[in-house]
Amino acid sequence: MGSSLDGTLTVLTWGGRWGSALRDAVSRPFERAAGVRVRHRPHVGLALPPALAGALDDGERPPVDVVWSNAVPALRAAWAGHCLPLDPARMPVLAELRRRARPDGAAGGCVVYPYVVYYVLGYHEEVFPDGPPRSWEVLLDERHRGRVALYPHGNGLHAIAQTMRGGGLDGIPADMEACWDFLGRLRPQVAELEYSVGMEERLRSRRLDLCFRALPNVLEFQAELPVGWSVPDEGTSDTADALWIPRGVPDSVSDVARRYIAFALRPDVQQDWCQRLGVMPVHPEARTPTMLRRSDLPAHADDFRGVLHIPESVKAEHEEEWRKRFADVFG
Repeated sequence: MGSSLDGTLTVLTWGGRWGSALRDAVSRPFERAAGVRVRHRPHVGLALPPALAGALDDGERPPVDVVWSNAVPALRAAWAGHCLPLDPARMPVLAELRRRARPDGAAGGCVVYPYVVYYVLGYHEEVFPDGPPRSWEVLLDERHRGRVALYPHGNGLHAIAQTMRGGGLDGIPADMEACWDFLGRLRPQVAELEYSVGMEERLRSRRLDLCFRALPNVLEFQAELPVGWSVPDEGTSDTADALWIPRGVPDSVSDVARRYIAFALRPDVQQDWCQRLGVMPVHPEARTPTMLRRSDLPAHADDFRGVLHIPESVKAEHEEEWRKRFADVFG
């Protein structure tokens, strides 16, 4: 079977727990089922790699055949016309998914969210011998000054920051002064605005007490470090990742790419993949992963219990504006 010139399907991935989960739960089983070699091309961060972004902008053949990215760049690519359609006639699994799996509007025809990710408060257990912190206010505690890690640009934290200073979620995006006020108070506490690669050493050496992370990152830390996690009483935020096919992939390859995405959405594959990652599957027949079966987290992907939710489309529309405002706050 042909998929690309060298007989492989190239998939954009992340490293660490993310990439190994995709490899073990999706890519290797697909290779066995379809007889197609899958090659992972890892990158770091939420922005699309320059080579992919440049190819899309220039209308050239992209360097990958399937993109696994955060929902925000996926939506922006869809809005720019850079995604190929996901045909429900050839991918009947799309009709089986929970509502959260498909973006609203035209992007729903070419982007699918395979799971939902919940953010948590990671903490060094030696710093909190009496148990996990129960409020996001702990981030402002003077004892942790210079010992807190966030993601670049404060990604994921906006809804939490907004509510911690009395703002409502209905004020996002029009009235977010409460969010910027909280982040301004938080600035002296923050030592790092980084992704999670390499953070293990700084946790091991006790240079970090607290980290705002996606749960899969904290679970990876736990494999070798005394790191715990909590969902503070005020609730937490969420995000979604996406699977899509970049425009410019040849027809023979895009057909295999659609089969790969449909395979990743099967309930048995979803169940294994999401358990390995620690994320919520979108296929209703896939069981909720063990670590998510908690009263302070949703029961399924369409449940928003305990979640301070900002729609992915709002994040995508205001991403640049929020990055500039965050840079102004953090200087």
